[in-house]
Amino acid sequence: MEKKEGNNILTNYKFLMGIIIILLLVIIYLLIDGRKQESAPVVQGEVEQQGTPQTPTQDTAATPEATEPAEAEEPENNLEENSHASIDRLVEEYCEYIASGDVESLEGIVDVLTDEEKEKIANRASFIESFDNVTCYTKNGPVDDSYIVFVCYDMKLINIETSAPDIICLYVGPKGEEGRRIHYGDIDESMREYVAELEKDPEVQALYDDVRARYQTAQENDETLSAFIQRINGQVAENEPQEGEGEGEAPAEGEEQPTEEAEAQPEESEEQPAEEQQPEVTAQNRQTHVNDTVNVRAERSTESARLALAYAGDAITQIESYSDGWSKVEYNGQTGYVMTEYIE
Repeated sequence: MEKKEGNNILTNYKFLMGIIIILLLVIIYLLIDGRKQESAPVVQGEVEQQGTPQTPTQDTAATPEATEPAEAEEPENNLEENSHASIDRLVEEYCEYIASGDVESLEGIVDVLTDEEKEKIANRASFIESFDNVTCYTKNGPVDDSYIVFVCYDMKLINIETSAPDIICLYVGPKGEEGRRIHYGDIDESMREYVAELEKDPEVQALYDDVRARYQTAQENDETLSAFIQRINGQVAENEPQEGEGEGEAPAEGEEQPTEEAEAQPEESEEQPAEEQQPEVTAQNRQTHVNDTVNVRAERSTESARLALAYAGDAITQIESYSDGWSKVEYNGQTGYVMTEYIE
């Protein structure tokens, strides 16, 4: 009997030890699980503020990529018609002063005006009656608050019924203490390049094409206008006409001097040997611009066929210059001749 009781005690001891081990395992598990639950609110707090752990990382990485292209985009520089009232008024004043030869008033709205330019303006005003139907087409200039203005108008000439459509390009600078100023005279190469880039705009090209077409039509429909423009485009700075000028009808102010010169020059041509009539030629081969609207002709004569019409500021290649006042040029793929004085 004693042996049996000993076996029961041993059996009970093993049983208790098993229970104790199980309890220890349960306690350890609960402790581990409790620690996990304690850390869970921290993660949940982050999720509530930021969403899922992956979302903030993806959004943060994507945001710069989404904004960078927008920052790199250049603002549009659309062609706008009569959209700046102050500039429209300024250009209208400019056209009025040019037409009337009022250089004193003109000095108040342009940056620089030399004595030579004043004289040229006065000479032009002698045959210009007015600029009508002035329309301003603007694009942003190279600096803030500046504008490039393409001005279309109809030039009414004295004693000529039909107006001549024309277009000029003006640079209007930023507004200063004395208001805005229109640049007058030469412009630097960077500005030429800027304007040349703007002129690639199909809308700007359409403006030029429209004016050229109307200009051509006006001359075809009015022989008096055509004859006068040919004479003016072949005129030298001192208002002395070249050979072949003065035969067409012109405004009263310009009739007397061209007629005398036209009569004198053919007589000299008959007396002089042919060899002496050949002008001296100087090679140029340079890229430049014309400083006024001028005809590009097939030969060195105002009576020669007109190949093209070059507008003030248009790019042109001067190939050769001649002692008779003409230059051989290339313009828009055509080789012809213009008066040298109209080349910068």
